[in-house]
Amino acid sequence: MDNHEGIVIRGFAKNDRQLVVDFFDQMGGETRVLFCSEGNRKVALSFFDGDPKDKVFFLAELNGRMVGYVFLYETLKAVCWLGIAVSEDMKGKHLGGRLIQHAKDYAKQLGMGGIMLTTHIANLRGQGLYIREGFERLGIHSSGEQLFIFRFDNQ
Repeated sequence: MDNHEGIVIRGFAKNDRQLVVDFFDQMGGETRVLFCSEGNRKVALSFFDGDPKDKVFFLAELNGRMVGYVFLYETLKAVCWLGIAVSEDMKGKHLGGRLIQHAKDYAKQLGMGGIMLTTHIANLRGQGLYIREGFERLGIHSSGEQLFIFRFDNQ
């Protein structure tokens, strides 16, 4: 658990469903497009329908409100995938970097070789964050999004 400036980063709990719903409901138009919010909402809510074995979900909480989200999926493979979102009012406050570091620490403890992610080609803010956090841009994924990788063996 990470606690800095009142923000606690922790794993999802069974009673967090409403926090997750409220988090996705507050997303603005740009975030809804760049983050594919409906698909990611479905992934996040899948936690409450059976705790998927190859996914792990973390939220950032401030004063009883979910202000960030990071998840890893395909955690049973050597390289997992990452998804991340930050609430509209917390953008630009370095929460994204803290969420990514939390996920990297978790993946490293699992013995993962790295983390991959894709992001919308227009998500310049996200791409800058991923590069600052040590991700390498690999090119365009088959989905048409930018593909990034973070390798633990380069540490």
